[in-house]
Formats: sequence, C-alpha cells, structure tokens
Amino acid sequence: MRQTFPTSAIGVLTACLGLPVVGAVLAGRALGPLLRFPPPLEIPQDYPRFSWIAAGLVSGVSALIAVSWMAGRGPGARARAECPAVKPPALAPVRPSPPDHRPFPRWGWAAVAWTLLWWWLAWTRQSWFAWGQRYTFTPLWLGFIASTNALTAWRGGASVRPQAPVKWVRLFAASAAFWWVFEWLNRFVQNWHYRGVAGAGPWEYAVHSTLCFSTVLPAVAAVREWLGTLQRLQTRLGVGPAWAWIGRPGAAVAMVATGLAGLLLTGAQPLYFYPALWAAPLVIGVGGFVLGRADGWWREVAAGDWREAGSWAIAALVCGLFWELWNLHSLAKWVYTIPFVERWRVFEMPLLGYTGYLTFGLECALATQWVLGSRMNRVTSAQSGDSCR
Repeated sequence: MRQTFPTSAIGVLTACLGLPVVGAVLAGRALGPLLRFPPPLEIPQDYPRFSWIAAGLVSGVSALIAVSWMAGRGPGARARAECPAVKPPALAPVRPSPPDHRPFPRWGWAAVAWTLLWWWLAWTRQSWFAWGQRYTFTPLWLGFIASTNALTAWRGGASVRPQAPVKWVRLFAASAAFWWVFEWLNRFVQNWHYRGVAGAGPWEYAVHSTLCFSTVLPAVAAVREWLGTLQRLQTRLGVGPAWAWIGRPGAAVAMVATGLAGLLLTGAQPLYFYPALWAAPLVIGVGGFVLGRADGWWREVAAGDWREAGSWAIAALVCGLFWELWNLHSLAKWVYTIPFVERWRVFEMPLLGYTGYLTFGLECALATQWVLGSRMNRVTSAQSGDSCR
C-alpha cells in the first residue's frame, strides 16, 4: 500500500481536534468546561436514557448488515471458497501449523499467570496493595497482550512483536496518542466518565492515562494476529458480500463530507450526534484513502473479501468484552452515560453500545497500518503454496 500518512492521518487528526470546537462555538456552548484538565467527574443526569426508536434504528442497521452476510455473497465468492488462492488482491491468510504439534510456550504460561494475578488484584481490595489499587489496568493489559501473542505463536502464526520489535514499541506510543483523540472527542459528548481517580493531579493523571491508553492498539492488534491463525474463520470472512460502492470516488466524497459534518455536529448537538465520535474518523480516513487511490481493506471489501476488515472488527469486539469485564469491579474504572440506548447492560456497557467496537476495530486497523507501514499476518498466495490449477 502507498503510504499516505501526511495527507490522511494529519487530515483526520485536524478534523477531530478542530471541528467539534467549531461546532460548539457555533452552538453557543461554553468552552471553559471542555478544556479543564483533569476533566472533573460531572456525570450528566438529565438526558434521555432509552428510546425504542433509537434502539430499533441501531438494531435495524446491524440486522441489515447481518442479512447481507447471510443472503448476499460477492461476485467470485464461490470461486474463492473452492480455491483459497483466488483472492482480490492476491493475498492469503497465514497457514498456521496444527497447535497439537507444539507445546504452549512457557513464556505464555507466565503471561497467563501474570494476567490472572493482576485480575485478582484489580477486583479485590488488599490492604497491603492500597497504594497501587488504581494502577492495575496497564499491567493487566500487558499480560493480556503477551498471553494473546503466546496463543498466536502456539497456533504457528506470525507476530509483529518478534519480527519488528521497534515498530511494535512504536505502536504503544501511537496507541496513547490515538486514544487521547477519543478522550478529546468525549469532552464534547460526555459518554464515559472515570471514577476512582479523585485526587490525581494533572501530571499524575496525564502519565497514568497515557500508560493505560498505550495498550489499546497493541491489544487489538494482538487479537487480530491470533484471529489470523483461525483458518475456518478466515475462510468464512473471505467470501462475504461485495460492497463495490465503497471504492467509488463519489462514495468517498460522500464519506468525507458526512464525517466532517458529523464531527461538527458532535460539538454542536452532542445529544443526537454522539455516535459520530466512533464513525466520523473512520469514514474520513477511508474516504481519503479511496480518493488517494491507496490500497487497503476497503478494496478487499469492495470485492467481497472481509478477512482483514472482519478480523479487525471482531478483534476490537473481543477486546471490548475484556475491557468491560475487567472494568466492572476495578477501583479506577469508567461508567457510561449513553443517551437513547442505555438498557440491557453487559458489564458496564449497554448492549447496543458494543456495536461501536466494530467501527472502532476498523479505526484501529487504519492507525496500526499507518504505524507499521503494512498489514499484519498476510503473505502472498504464491508464498503460501496454495494452488487450484
């Protein structure tokens, strides 16, 4: 893929940082409360908790996508199912070795033990650990990342960590910046709030938060690598519906315009347009890539190959379930105030809120691709040795 970092990433970043402010000013909102740091714990109470119309809209869109998977397959889907070497473009998932031919790595068992230890510390209130009770997030997620990497190695898959350690470290730094952008957008919509961090000064809050945020992209990327070793899943994702429209210039212009408008309205009318927080950076980024004729998962989706896009979306959802699970009884935690869909909670997150993790996974794919310079767990079909001739 041709690198378009300066024009795409900086463009998305500028839009995310600036347009909500413009929208807030145009709507007459006071900017002072939005700029306080650390942000005060002011949980809104006067917002509509649930709407059947909103819930039906979210459920309907989700069902429509699901139906397109069950009823509609893209052109060439049967050929790709019968011959995995026929892929648009000519890329195929890594072929893992059978896991029963190799033992689970010892360092993986150490990582699992480390993760369980910090899970226990996060959910209990040991008197001797009172000094560190609020700081369990980062070591817990470092254990999760290492454990997932061990699963990938056990499955025989390739990992960025040993292949490009410098880029892997760079991914942690990029991850912190990546999530701080979402923290900034949340200032305008106030969908999540942090408890258990009272008394933290600006420097402690900034350092602690940055360390926590640095694990986001590596965690999703690690699960993405593991999913790349699941041959049955990858085969199924490779024969999805073809969304040809996504690669057309007209659609790209519409995506960019919609994303820019969404960010503007996020600052002006957050009660109704807060979902743009999760969708706008994605559609702006993808639209920019399409207009720049760059290669990526959007071209594969246009041809019916969802292995890359689907794997990242599922990876984010898997991480989301663990984020919400471990958040449930932790001392330093977040709580949600999500208008119109705040019902049927799974851990702290309302059920319909989990749909946001799917688009977030695709944003993680873009960010990781910018940092690493290539997509993960992919080899050419010629290298894989597959042939249907």
